[in-house]
Amino acid sequence: MIGSGLRIEVAVGNASDHELLARSLGAEGYAIEGFDVEGTAGREADLLIVDPPSLDRLRRRIDQLHAEASPVVFPVLLLTKSELTSPTQISRELGTTAADILRIPTTRAELGARVRNLLRLRQLSLQQFHEYNLVREVTRQETTELGLAKTVCRIITRFKGHAAAWVGIADPDQPLPKILAIGTGIGIDASGAAWNEDGATWQGPAGWALDSGEAQVVAELATSAGLAPWRAQLRDLGLESMVALPLRPQHGAAGVLMVGACRPGGFGPDERRLLERLSTHLTFGLDKLRMQGERERQQQEIHKLAFRDPLTDLPNRRFLLHQLNQLMAGTDGGQQAAVLFLDLNDFKLVNDALGHAAGDQILRRAARRIQHTLRDGDLVGRQGGDEFIVVLIDDPRDPQACEEDGVCRLAAGAEALASRIVKALEQPFAIQGHRHHLSVSIGISLLPCCGTVPEVVIDQADMAMYQAKKQGHQLVFYSPGMEQQRLQRLSLESRLYHALECEEFQLHYQPIWEIGSGRLIGVEALLRWTDAEGNRISPGEFIPVAEDLRLMGPLGDWVLKTAARQLVDWRARGITLSMAVNLSVSQLQGRQAAERIRDLVVANGTHPEWWHLELTEETLMHDPEEVEEAMNVLSDCGFHLALDDFGRGYSSLARLQSMPLDILKIDKLFVDRLDGDAAGEPIVQAILDLARHLSIQVVAEGIETSAQRDRLSALGCHWGQGFLVSGARPADEIEQLIETEWSS
Repeated sequence: MIGSGLRIEVAVGNASDHELLARSLGAEGYAIEGFDVEGTAGREADLLIVDPPSLDRLRRRIDQLHAEASPVVFPVLLLTKSELTSPTQISRELGTTAADILRIPTTRAELGARVRNLLRLRQLSLQQFHEYNLVREVTRQETTELGLAKTVCRIITRFKGHAAAWVGIADPDQPLPKILAIGTGIGIDASGAAWNEDGATWQGPAGWALDSGEAQVVAELATSAGLAPWRAQLRDLGLESMVALPLRPQHGAAGVLMVGACRPGGFGPDERRLLERLSTHLTFGLDKLRMQGERERQQQEIHKLAFRDPLTDLPNRRFLLHQLNQLMAGTDGGQQAAVLFLDLNDFKLVNDALGHAAGDQILRRAARRIQHTLRDGDLVGRQGGDEFIVVLIDDPRDPQACEEDGVCRLAAGAEALASRIVKALEQPFAIQGHRHHLSVSIGISLLPCCGTVPEVVIDQADMAMYQAKKQGHQLVFYSPGMEQQRLQRLSLESRLYHALECEEFQLHYQPIWEIGSGRLIGVEALLRWTDAEGNRISPGEFIPVAEDLRLMGPLGDWVLKTAARQLVDWRARGITLSMAVNLSVSQLQGRQAAERIRDLVVANGTHPEWWHLELTEETLMHDPEEVEEAMNVLSDCGFHLALDDFGRGYSSLARLQSMPLDILKIDKLFVDRLDGDAAGEPIVQAILDLARHLSIQVVAEGIETSAQRDRLSALGCHWGQGFLVSGARPADEIEQLIETEWSS
C-alpha cells in the first residue's frame, strides 16, 4: 500500500474533522494517531496535521520537534478554514511553523496529494541525511583523495546496486586535462571511457560532463552515438547504461564520477537525483581534503615563517625562546644552558660598500660557519641584522651547576665554543673577487646561573655583547653590574628625547684663528647639554646614543638653525666670522639631504659661503656614493667642506683628490707630538704639503702650547684651534674674546 509504514499524527480540536482525516488517510494505508503533547508525541511521526487552535497551543512543542529533527524535514500541515485565515497569518506560518497550509473544506484528492507531497519531502530529506552522514563519515575517515574516491565507489556498488563506479580527476599538468582513474567498484580501469581518442577535444560521457558541467546520462550504450572508441571495452565490462556526473570543487582540479549499470535505461530521474546528491557530497569531500591539505601546507609555511629566518634558514629568536622555555619546563634544575649573543663587527661598512646582496651572502656563509662549530644538540639562530644567538645545552652529572669559586663548568664549555666561533669567522670571506675580514663580539649568559627566564638570559647576553663591543673585546660574560648600565642607558635615551623636545641643548663656540696674527676668523659650533636637573652630559656620552636612536637628523637641524641665528646676530653687529658645524652621516644621504641643509641655512638668514661643513673620514665610509653626491651638491651651493680629524682614518689620495674639499683639519694626535717629539713633525709637514698641492686650507686642532703654535707657524700652517686661545664658550664670551683683541 502507498502509505505503508508511514505515521501521521493529528491534532485538531473538531472530532468530526479528526474522524474524517482518519478515514480518508487510513484508506490510503497511512497510520493515523492522535497527537499527545505528553511523552513521545511527534518524535515518531512523519507528518503532523494541526488546526489553528492546536497550533497556538502546541507551538512550543512543534518548534522543539523541528529543532530535534534538523536537518531532516519535519513537515506540518495546517488545516484552516478560508474565512478565518488572513494572508498575513498564512505568510507568517508558512515556511516557519507549517510546511503547507490547506484550506477546508477540501476534496479527498487534494488532501491526499498534499499529504503525499509532504511525506515525499520527508523521505527525500531522510535519504539525503542518511547519504550525507554516510559520506561525511567516509570524508572524516579518509585522508587522501584516492581513498575517498575508492570508498565512494564501494558505497555506490554495494549499497546502491550499480555494476561499476569510478572517479576521474583532470590532470592539471597536461595541456588538455586527462582523466585519471583513481577509484573503481569492481577493480577495473575504466579511464578509457573518459578521454578522447586524439587528445585534442573532449569526447565520451566523462568528457562531455566535464565540458558542460552537467550530468550526462547514456541510457543505451550499445546504440549511443559518439561512443565508438569505447564500445568494445564497455561491452566487455557488461555495461548497458552509464551516467557521468561532473565534480567541480572550489579548490584544485575538476573531476567526474562515472556510474555504470548492467541494464539499459538504468538511471531514472529519482536515481539520477540521488547520484547527483552523492556527487555533491563527494565534491564537498574533495574540497575538504584539498582545503585540509592546503591548511597543512600553510601551517607548515606559517611555522617556518614564525620560527625560521628566511635569509639564513636558521631558527629565529622565537624558536630559540620556545626551546629554552621547554628546557626549563622539563628540568628539575639539573639541566643548564649557555646563551651566546654574537654581533659581527663593522658589518654595516661591508654592507654599504658591497651592497645588500653581498651582505646577505656573507650572513649566509657566517651562519654556516657558526653551525659547523656546534656540537650535536646545540642550537644557533639569527636574532636579526648581523646578530646571532647560540645556545649550548649541557646536562652535567653533577647537579651543582656552579662550583664554589664561581667558575662554572658550563662557562668553560661556552668559552671554548666562543673561541671556535671567533676562529671560524676570522677566516676571510671571498666576495666579488675580494677577501673581506670580519671580527665578532660575543656576550655570554648562563641559564640558570644568571637567571631562570630565557628572555632575561638572552637580554643579559645581549648586554654582555654590547660591553664586549664597547671595550673592544671578543668575549665578555654577563655580570649583574651590566643591568645597571643598561638602566642608565635607557634613562639616557628617555632624557635625550625629552631634551630634544624641550630644547635643553645649547651651542658653545670654539674659536678658529690665524696662527700668525691671532685674529679670529671663525668658530666651530659644539653641542652642549645640561639636563633639567642641572647635570652636564658630555657629547662623548650622548652623541653615540643619539646616533643609535637616529636622532642626529633632527638634532643636526636644530644645530644648523641655532648657529644660523647666531651668525645673523653677529653679522648685524659687525662681527664677521665663519661658522663650522659637524655633520652626521644621516645628514649626508644624497641630493635631497644636501638641499635640506641649504634650505635651512638660507631660511634662517645666512648664506652658504659663511659656513664650513665638517665631516669625518668615518662618515665617508658609510654609504659613500650617497655622501659624495651630497658633498658635491653642497659644494656647488657655495658651502666650504672640511675633513675633520684627518690622519686617523683611511682616506686615499685618489679619493681626496676627487672630493670637493676646501679644508683639512689635522687631528690633535699629531699636534701633540710637536712638543719635543721629532717623529710628529714629518707627519704634519706631509699633511701640509699634501694640502698645498691640492689647494686646500689646513686647520690644526688641539693647539695647547705656544711651542706647538710656533712650530705649526714655522711649518706653514695658517689656521689653528685649541685651548691655547680658548675652549668652547657661550656666544657672549666669544664677543668678549674678540673685544680683548687677543694676539700672539
